[in-house]
Amino acid sequence: MGSYNYYKMFGCFNRKFKISESEPPPDVREAFWRYSDGGSHMSADQLHQFLVNHQQEDSCTALDVEAIMQHVFHHRHHSDKRHTFNLEDFFYFLFHDDLNGPINTQVHHDMTAPLQHYFIYT
Repeated sequence: MGSYNYYKMFGCFNRKFKISESEPPPDVREAFWRYSDGGSHMSADQLHQFLVNHQQEDSCTALDVEAIMQHVFHHRHHSDKRHTFNLEDFFYFLFHDDLNGPINTQVHHDMTAPLQHYFIYT
């Protein structure tokens, strides 16, 4: 799945390195297969089910899922006409920081206590 990159070294030696493209790891393939019911495409309802059940995104709505899918289609295919994810679209969504970042930016603590009750490490 990789191509080769050639370049000259010291003006006389040719070097060749294999460029490997990132492939979905086995756990991503397994999650896609499980939530797409063994198919090759994942619908918006199946993606919503994945987000709610697997990633515990309880606040995710059908409109959020449609917006995610449109964003991926626009950036990967420059088209909004598709309505289902394939494995590569799903992989792109999972590892895209803007769509599926590793850290939730919303505050999940109570934060109603006075400021003196919080330990501030500096």
